[in-house]
Amino acid sequence: MMAAAAAIIGLAIARGLHAEAAALIFLTVFLITGAGNAINDYYDREIDAINRPMRPIPSGRVSAQAAFYYSLALFAVGCLFAGMVNQICLAVAAFNSLLLFLYARNLKAMPLAGNITVAFLTGSTFLFGGAAAGVAGLLVNKVPFLLSFLVSMSREIAKDIEDMAGDRQGGARTLPILAGERAAAALAAAFALAAVVLGFFAPFGRVYLAIVVVADLFFLLSVQKIARRDATGCQKALKKGMAVALVAFLAAALLPGQLLEI
Repeated sequence: MMAAAAAIIGLAIARGLHAEAAALIFLTVFLITGAGNAINDYYDREIDAINRPMRPIPSGRVSAQAAFYYSLALFAVGCLFAGMVNQICLAVAAFNSLLLFLYARNLKAMPLAGNITVAFLTGSTFLFGGAAAGVAGLLVNKVPFLLSFLVSMSREIAKDIEDMAGDRQGGARTLPILAGERAAAALAAAFALAAVVLGFFAPFGRVYLAIVVVADLFFLLSVQKIARRDATGCQKALKKGMAVALVAFLAAALLPGQLLEI
């Protein structure tokens, strides 16, 4: 839901908020994100049996084969909806679908490569929404894309720290396993702090700035949490901060006189 909402906000920032385009954008992101989650569960079923045994596949509620074919169906329908918007949206949706598949199958176990992939995919929801208004709409969403990328990088590294035990047994080569928990935590904090700085440079007006200060407080809280070796608390703070940042971007897009020339 958050990913689909981010795409709609990207569409609003691009000044292309029309009912039909908004519905297609929402459905595309909703379905393709769901497909990514399903294919990730399929390839993570052995690790999840250790880290999260109550997930649908390890618990036996859903078969691995059913999850695999379900994800392919969601990818296909999502791309179909994207093609009904325009060719740019179809290209972005197809590229992101491929990335989600490769992430689940190969990239997740690679240090930093998997984190970067997820962070790009998360931020690209803004680009996808803007693409409904053409290349100009895609480019005008560069600040939301970058901020989302930075926050997602921090959160992904925190998740890797949290999952170190299961990842070791599953043979994954994540950053905390290779570089150590302390170095990974420092990098996660650096990305969160970079997001705080970037947020103040976005040319989105005073209302945006007033709201994004609240988001920055959550990002700073995440730095405190990760410094105290609380990876779970760090993740939660980052997620709350990004939700507030979405509100800030939405205010910039919808309130008269707030969205400045970018």
